[in-house]
This record gives sequence, C-alpha cells and structure tokens, in this order.
Amino acid sequence: MMRHLTIAVLAITVGVLLGCEEQSSLYTDDPYDSTEVRKARDQAKIQAINNDAALRQAKNDVLLEAARRNVILTGNVDIGRINYKAVDTLLRKLRSRLGKDSPILVASFVNLDNLEQSSSLGRLVSEQFASRFKEKGYTTIEMKLRTTVFIKKGSGEFLLSRELSEIGIKHRAQAVVVGTYAAGADRLYLTARVVNVNDSTILAAHDYTMPMSLDVFKMLIKGEEGVDWL
Repeated sequence: MMRHLTIAVLAITVGVLLGCEEQSSLYTDDPYDSTEVRKARDQAKIQAINNDAALRQAKNDVLLEAARRNVILTGNVDIGRINYKAVDTLLRKLRSRLGKDSPILVASFVNLDNLEQSSSLGRLVSEQFASRFKEKGYTTIEMKLRTTVFIKKGSGEFLLSRELSEIGIKHRAQAVVVGTYAAGADRLYLTARVVNVNDSTILAAHDYTMPMSLDVFKMLIKGEEGVDWL
C-alpha cells in the first residue's frame, strides 16, 4: 500500500512540475512579455530617467543664470493675459482712430539695450498682440524679422528705416505696432506703441510690466550670444 501511495505522490509531483513547465513555456512565448519587449521596457525607463535628469539640469542652469544676473524669479505668469490686456488698453487709447478695413503691421518686440536683438519672448509678445487685434476685428500682418523697424537713438521715438508711406503702400497697412522690453530685478518692463504709417505720428502708447517668471526669463535669454545651452 505504501508503495502505491509513493507512486501516486510521484505521479502528482511529476504532473505539477510538467504543468509548471508548460505554464513557463506559455509565459515566455507571450508576445507581450518576450525578451525583446522586456528589453524595450527597460530602455524606455532608462531614457525617461535620463530625460528627467536633463530637465532638472536645464532648470538648474536657468536658475544659476538668473542668480548670476541678479534676477529674482517669481511663480507662474499668464503671459497671454498680460499681453491681451495691453492690447485692450492700446485700443481704448486709440479711440477708434484705426479702421478695420486696412491691416496693422505687428513687429517683434526688441531689447531696449540692443535694438537689433529680439528673443523668443519678443516674438511671442508680437504674436499675441497680433492675435488680440485679430480677435477685436482688425487685420494684422506679423513682421517676423524686424529688419525695417528701429528706434531713433537719443529720442526714443519709433521710426522706420524706410519711408513709412512706402511700407504702408506695400502692405496696404495703416499703422505699425512696435515695442521694446527691458529686464529689471524681478519684472520685465515693456513699451508698446502704435505708429501711423502715413505721417509717423504715435497714435497710442502703453507701458506695462510682466513678472519675471522662469518661463519669461528662459524666453528672454534664449538665443542670446553665449546662451547656447537652452
């Protein structure tokens, strides 16, 4: 009887082992858990870790650059809301002196200390200005490269390097929006002006500020000479 019991136990044991081996075989044949898939998952995890480390390093670099320039960074800032509000103020000051049947040129805002230099921020401001004017029913033309617009040194008045009338005829424009920005300790100071293309008169002007958030600072220095790590 013991012999039969031993044989039965051995049979059960063999059956269990065979079953486990069969399950193991099925598991390794699973296309969603093959060696290649597990390897790809591991590589993806490693890449995610590297990306996260790179982002942290980039943020640290920006923070160090801000500290080097004695700039105090603030929290998040709604850049679009601030620029839209600036356009609304300009429109109130214009008092409907601009028609909606002729385009308005919008130039990239430039660095007050280097009038030939713009930035990601300067281009973003001009695009948001153009978008807001369009929302208000005006036709706008963006001047991505501000090669025709400058500020007369010493007077601070906005002029054009070509005759305004010539540009107005070329684009059938009635006015041009130009602006500058200057960085302070914890704020960015901006000036926007709307200039009549027919007689170069300033139709409206508005000064406003923007808190120096991390995003604002990054876009402000991106593309500057020597800042090639962003």
